[in-house]
This record gives sequence, structure tokens and C-alpha cells, in this order.
Amino acid sequence: MQCTKMGAFKSSYKRISCGVPQGSVISPLLFLIYINDTTTASSFHNTLFADDIHLHMSNSCFNVLQTTVNLELCKTDHWLRANKFSVNYNKTNFMLLTSRKHNPASFKVTINNHNISPEDNLKYPGVLLDNKLSWKPHVQKVKTQLSRACGILFKLKHFTTPPVLKVVYNSLIHPYLSYSILNWGRASNASIQPLIKVQNKATKIINPTNM
Repeated sequence: MQCTKMGAFKSSYKRISCGVPQGSVISPLLFLIYINDTTTASSFHNTLFADDIHLHMSNSCFNVLQTTVNLELCKTDHWLRANKFSVNYNKTNFMLLTSRKHNPASFKVTINNHNISPEDNLKYPGVLLDNKLSWKPHVQKVKTQLSRACGILFKLKHFTTPPVLKVVYNSLIHPYLSYSILNWGRASNASIQPLIKVQNKATKIINPTNM
């Protein structure tokens, strides 16, 4: 049985025939076991992140890729429905990665008669992908985060010592620079240059005597 309580208000109880209790320690493990065989539902390359699923497929022919993607999505949708899952169509998008000139709008993807909209940029855990893999949106995002961290370092330098500033650096700057750098680090030198400037600025704030 389950109910919802907000302040002094409490709903009536309702019998729950499936699912896991919210807040339970074992619930995440049970959920992961439950969706673990999603990868067998289709021929997509699957990446699972908790309750998010990323599906990947490649083909040198756009027409073949479009047909195959939609066919395999039908299989995935069938698996989800059979296992009492529902797709949030408003949060479902696709991105076409190609070096050729191609209009993404002409590439049609549907799930259960719902059109899936194409995107030029998509959030992937920890990074921001663009359809040309230039990494410019991700670099800009990291630059914004690092600039804020540099502002914090600049304010702190008047009240603390370089060792403490290094701890702050390792907490607020280094993780953003190192995460997935083997991927976005392949961007052009011109694209990465803004991050180098912010990095040098942070280094100068921490230890100005060595600059």
C-alpha cells in the first residue's frame, strides 16, 4: 500500500502491484536488475545510466540507418511496454553525427507514432555533445564553470594561503578539466585556447610569484 503526505494532508492508500519503494536502500539495485536486459531488446548499442538509456547505431547509408533505427525502436518500445515502462517523449531526442552535409530534419525518427525531435547539442553524462563533435559547446560550458571558480579563488586569496587555494582548485577546477578529457581534448587548439587562459589565470592566483 502507498500514500502521499504533504504537511498535514495525507492521501488515501492505494494498492501497488509493481515497482519499488521510494527511498529504500535496495530499490536502486532492484531497479537496475529489472532493466538490465533492456540491451537484449534490440540491436542498438546501449548505455544505461540509472533510469536513462542512450541508444547508438551507425550506418554509412542514411536511408538504411533511418529504416533500421525506427525498426529497432519499435522493438525497444515493445520491451518497455511489456515491462510496464513508459517513454517520456518530451525528454527523448536524437542526434545525427556525420561529417557530410545532411539536413537532420529529413531524418525521421518515431516511437509509438510520436515524432522524436532532432537536436544539434545533447547532454551526455558529464559532457555536452554537438553533432559535429567539435566540442565547442562543451568547452564553452566548462569555461563558464571555471570562470566562476576563478572568481572564488580571487576572493579567497586575500584571506587564506596557497595550499588552501590548491585544495579549492582541486575541488572546483581540476575535475571539470580532467573529466572525459580524452574525448573533448581532441578539439582544435583554437577551441581549447579559452580553457588554457582560464587555467593560467587560476595558476597565477594560487601562486603569483612563479608567474
